[in-house]
Amino acid sequence: MLDVDKLVALRAVATHGSIAAAGRELGYTRSAISQQITALERVAGTALLVRSGNRVTLTPIGRRLTEHTERILAELRAAEAVLRQEAGEVSGELRVGVPFGEGPPVMSGALTGVRARYPLLEITLAATTDAEGADEIRLGNLDVVILSRFGATPGPAEPGLRQWVLGHDALRLCVPHGHRLAAADSCSVADLRDEPWVISPRTPLGQLTLNMCAVAGFRPTIAATVEDVAAAIGLVNVGWGVTIAPELTPAGRDATLRRIPLPGVWAFRHTVLLARDGEQESPAIAAVIAAVHETSAKFDYLA
Repeated sequence: MLDVDKLVALRAVATHGSIAAAGRELGYTRSAISQQITALERVAGTALLVRSGNRVTLTPIGRRLTEHTERILAELRAAEAVLRQEAGEVSGELRVGVPFGEGPPVMSGALTGVRARYPLLEITLAATTDAEGADEIRLGNLDVVILSRFGATPGPAEPGLRQWVLGHDALRLCVPHGHRLAAADSCSVADLRDEPWVISPRTPLGQLTLNMCAVAGFRPTIAATVEDVAAAIGLVNVGWGVTIAPELTPAGRDATLRRIPLPGVWAFRHTVLLARDGEQESPAIAAVIAAVHETSAKFDYLA
């Protein structure tokens, strides 16, 4: 019979590519993780890892076993959720990842309602990003995250995760008040080759923007690099340059910038909610899922 703890150790090694890093995640020494993998290989009757210095990769059978581990853990989490349902009380701690400043503020509105309805539930908010949110869930550092996916579609959920698409909004060119394009009904990316740009190059949106410029045949002149789209919009509003941002991203109460449609751009910002597969039936997470869906229905998302 395969031991779940040893399967979890193999999964951690697969995630981090190192036995030492897997040990740090699980709170074990490097030696303890190595012993668990060796014992699992003995039960399996074959090698599960290929060791090369401090780095390791999975053999084909190791990868298949890890895929089964994700499903096993999902079923175990579902079983634990059933037990929590029997308790009949929404309580305990819920760690929620929020990309502060990204908007639209679906999560903040939803969580305000959850806190009021379930006073015994302790909600802890943590800043996360679109790039890191899924890993934070997978590693167990957060219970729920809301983040953005950019592209024609949101794409499928990653192994071990459950994803709910809350809606999507179009990408718009943002220009400051008084800009030569401020009164335009639309604008192509190709028309922007001579503009100064404000971009967050380490984010999925920033990378998508750079790719759109490349497809249009130019490399943008970068006036400022920022960490998130909210900061980019703030600089656009004071005339620092132009940027591309989702239509529903807040711009501040006193903002005067203009948002201009981009014909031919079939990429959108998809707002999604993520949790570990199997945990969606637990009372606390189920309450948040329901509240977020209810709140997102109030936003002007595209159909």
